[in-house]
Amino acid sequence: MQLFFFLLSGGVSSQTYTLNIRDNGKICTQWITPVNGQFQLSYTPQQECTSAVSFEQANGQGRLCCQGLPVTTPSTNFPKECGKQQYAPLKQRIIGGNIAHANSWPWQILFRGANSMCGGALIDERHVLTAAHCVTTPVQEKDYKVIVGAHEINKPMYMEQESSVSKIWVHEQYSTLTTANDVAVIRLAKPVKISDKVNIICLPGAEAKTVNDTVWVSGWGRTAHLGNTSPILKQTQMQTMGTKCSVYGADKFSQEKQICASKHGVGYTCQGDSGGPLMYEYEGRWYLNGVVSYGSSDCGVGTGLPSVYARVKYYLPWIRSKMASA
Repeated sequence: MQLFFFLLSGGVSSQTYTLNIRDNGKICTQWITPVNGQFQLSYTPQQECTSAVSFEQANGQGRLCCQGLPVTTPSTNFPKECGKQQYAPLKQRIIGGNIAHANSWPWQILFRGANSMCGGALIDERHVLTAAHCVTTPVQEKDYKVIVGAHEINKPMYMEQESSVSKIWVHEQYSTLTTANDVAVIRLAKPVKISDKVNIICLPGAEAKTVNDTVWVSGWGRTAHLGNTSPILKQTQMQTMGTKCSVYGADKFSQEKQICASKHGVGYTCQGDSGGPLMYEYEGRWYLNGVVSYGSSDCGVGTGLPSVYARVKYYLPWIRSKMASA
């Protein structure tokens, strides 16, 4: 089907779009940036629409939306504390990862830029922690969207929430040469709604401190070296590796500021997992210990090298100062 819309100036752009993003009861396409104004938009009819498809505009962009079929009723009985989830994760490999149980990592977010995709973690109703290298500088907040409650990113997920971004803080001492201080805080344009499928993770707090402590990572990163990203959220169990990441060089790994983790030969994180959470469970509650930063170029498949994570506990004063700022 085709719809015709006139935006702000001359020129025509034609492209086929899919309504596959859940946003507060609606099913929508991605946000579309006008090339030169007039759009001829083709879309595939969505069987889960209960209303006609309409066109929405915000911040100079547009999208197609319909009211979605309410086939899922959110539970009213869910944990209302950080680091707890209604749906237990499958504890059984991102490269070699297992498909995660839907909404079992309810703080996992998808951070989309114009030509990029990263992970991140929801740390309160308005803020997300991700990696600095996921943000292009100079920062243009209008280029980014955050999606919470996502699982299979190529299909609509009921109760999925999408938000534009009002502010991004990249750590002032982030280095593109050494990847030091690889953290960024995102402020959402609107608070998310905490539910059985969306929750915040606890900031440390509890932290994995000894070699071979068990930690977990999740993301939509590549499922094989040089392969495609996964359309379904995956997870892997890993172990902390102490100073083993010193192999990358003293200028690239500091145990004070970073955590080294791997899975003794399998289960490394890879591109697309960037910015995602390194999680540690303590007394039935999950804590955000690290942010996926970098690893070997082959994802550790050939070299067996571990991955490096920004240590959240070190950056807590910086993170909290941004969350509290006007």
